Amino acid sequence: MLRRPRLEELAFRQALLADPDTMAYNHAYGGTIGFPRARWADWFARWVENGTGERFYRYLCREDTGEPVGEAAYYFDGELNGYICDVVVLARYRGRGFGRQGLELLCAAAKENGVDRLADNIAIDNPSAELFRRCGFRERLRNAEYILMEKVL
Repeated sequence: MLRRPRLEELAFRQALLADPDTMAYNHAYGGTIGFPRARWADWFARWVENGTGERFYRYLCREDTGEPVGEAAYYFDGELNGYICDVVVLARYRGRGFGRQGLELLCAAAKENGVDRLADNIAIDNPSAELFRRCGFRERLRNAEYILMEKVL
C-alpha cells in the first residue's frame, strides 16, 4: 500500500537514501544520497504538501504491518515534457514483489491524478528495466548511460 508520510516520519527516507545496499543501483550518480533533517521541512512542502500536481510522494508499506519498505514518487520534468517516476525498495525487501506492487500502485495513483504517462531513466546496468517491462512500460530510448522506459496510463 502507498501511504502519505508525516514530516516527522522522514527519518525512514533519510535511512533509505543512506543505505549503501539499497542505493547501489545509483552508483553512476554517486550512490547514497544525504538527506539531513535541516532539509526535511522544505522538501516535505514541495513533495508531499505540494498541491500543484507536479509532484507526488508516498511510502510503500507492507499490507500486514504498515511498515515502510520503500518509496514511490513521480514529478513533472519540463525537458521530457512528462512525468518521471521513482520506486525504491530497501535492499532487504527486494525480491518479495514490493517493487512491482509499488510501481503498479504508483501508476494507478498517477492515472487517478490525471497523469497520462509515466517514464523513468534507468541506468543501463540496472536490472529493474525488466520489472518495468513486466509492468507494461516500453523502451522509448536507449543510449550508453540509460534506458528511458515509458508507460501510457
